[in-house]
Amino acid sequence: MAQLLLVEDEKLLRWALHKRLEKAGHTVQDAGTLAEAEQYLRAHRPQVVLLDVNLPDGNGIDFLAAQQERLFESRVIVFTADGSIEDAVRAMKLGAWDFLSKPIDQEELLNRIQKASARHRELQEAETARRAREKQSKMQIVAESAGMKGALQLASTVAGAGSTTVLVTGETGAGKEVIARYIHANSPRANAPLQALNCAAIPEHLVESELFGYEKGAFTDAKNTRKGLFELADGGTVVLDEIGEIPHSLQAKLLRFLEERSLRRLGATREIAVDVRIIALTNRDLRARVASGHFREDLYYRLNVFPISVPPLRERREDIIPLALDFALQFGAASRKKFKELSPELKKRLLVHPWTGNVRELRNVIERAVILEDGDVLHGYDLLLGNVQPFSTAAGGAREDTIVPLDEVEFVMVQRALRAAKGNQSQAARLLKVSRDQLRYRVKRYREEGRLEVDAAEEAC
Repeated sequence: MAQLLLVEDEKLLRWALHKRLEKAGHTVQDAGTLAEAEQYLRAHRPQVVLLDVNLPDGNGIDFLAAQQERLFESRVIVFTADGSIEDAVRAMKLGAWDFLSKPIDQEELLNRIQKASARHRELQEAETARRAREKQSKMQIVAESAGMKGALQLASTVAGAGSTTVLVTGETGAGKEVIARYIHANSPRANAPLQALNCAAIPEHLVESELFGYEKGAFTDAKNTRKGLFELADGGTVVLDEIGEIPHSLQAKLLRFLEERSLRRLGATREIAVDVRIIALTNRDLRARVASGHFREDLYYRLNVFPISVPPLRERREDIIPLALDFALQFGAASRKKFKELSPELKKRLLVHPWTGNVRELRNVIERAVILEDGDVLHGYDLLLGNVQPFSTAAGGAREDTIVPLDEVEFVMVQRALRAAKGNQSQAARLLKVSRDQLRYRVKRYREEGRLEVDAAEEAC
């Protein structure tokens, strides 16, 4: 329901409208003169303003012209006593949402208010989303290195290219999704939906229904019609992460959608036109996937219209310290801690670390450091980096009073067991006295977090 300002000098009409509008669930503030309306607008921003033209202390349309700054966020519906076309045209030029002739049809008024308040909410939500996207993109995009600046420049260029398909490649955790979101946020589609799907994260038989949707009764559990991500993102962007893992049986259907921009839900008989941009992400060599027969060559070329390669963190050392400081500020703010800088020792350790988990690993490392420390300088005493032993001070001495999260201790023990077993997970599980499935679960999680090198956890043949 809407917050309304009713500006009407006829007492009986104002009383009747007030009662009807409140009965419909709206919150109503009355004003019998333009002076009263102006006083109210100094402190409030109503969603909808109902404004009479002829008032004792002036003309409502002149008031609309004079108060445009205060009425900028409001939908204004003008009342005209004689249905004057000239008044209506002038009011619309000044930004009025709609107009009604007296005598007022209350049901029609309620209908107009509903539409006006719905439009007001849409605009507010769009503005809120836009600001959130701008804030997010500014926080996440750190590009001091030539490699990242180049990728960002390409992303900025293609962002304005409407519907051009983009293929973003790079190692796990390098920042492919950040680039994809940056493209959407800086494109003409920024106010439209952004939908994302990890093609490897859901069962193969569900990928098609997630993308294309389904009709009621299309299969056993289809109790209601459901739109897929392509329809939900109409006018916006769809990000397909790990595109190299998309089922081979679905690749032809995806290719057809990319070429025709229309789809058919599962169980449907009609085509639905959809306007979306596709941004595909992969850490795999798609050419090799094509050569091995796991990926269609025509789909590869259809996706590879505008390729962007995101370099791994080890190849953009200039980004390490700015990223680490940015993460320290973010996590510090969330924990009510204020870190102004990183210690020289921590900077050295960060710069020599191989970062096989890329930015994701760096992010997790800094998050753990922030949790363990206070003050305004982040030292990272307890981090396991390079040749520095875990849970040690900068000087190398043990800190018996240090409280270390159990997850950190568990991670170190898993890593040691894998090294002792030379990567054989079954043997490592026996050393830790846990089941192989328990160890595999942890290894998978540590890999996804960028904390564990892949080579260190490969199952021996």
